[in-house]
Amino acid sequence: SIQIFANTSTLHGIRHVFVYGPVTIRRLLWTLAFVGSLGLLLVESSDRVAFYFSYQHVTKVDEVVANSLVFPAVTICNLNEFRFSRLTTNDLYHAGELLALLDVNLQIPNP
Repeated sequence: SIQIFANTSTLHGIRHVFVYGPVTIRRLLWTLAFVGSLGLLLVESSDRVAFYFSYQHVTKVDEVVANSLVFPAVTICNLNEFRFSRLTTNDLYHAGELLALLDVNLQIPNP
């Protein structure tokens, strides 16, 4: 029955609404609070769903032509997660092109 469901449910307040016995002031107040909260949830949820499906968007692009630019700061990756001496030849071939470790023939140059 609904009373068993209400008593075992984790939905806050519902067990105070569906209780055995006569209707009391406390039960009416819990019913008003529960129905009011549920109504507010439905109003806000429907508003957010309607806003989502309105597909509103704003696109603003500003393009500025500069005569000269300051060269940005450069960060050099030092592969600090690995010890370079522990890298294998396959590792060097794999990351060598990205890290500019290979020569023009894509070979590992002699040190």
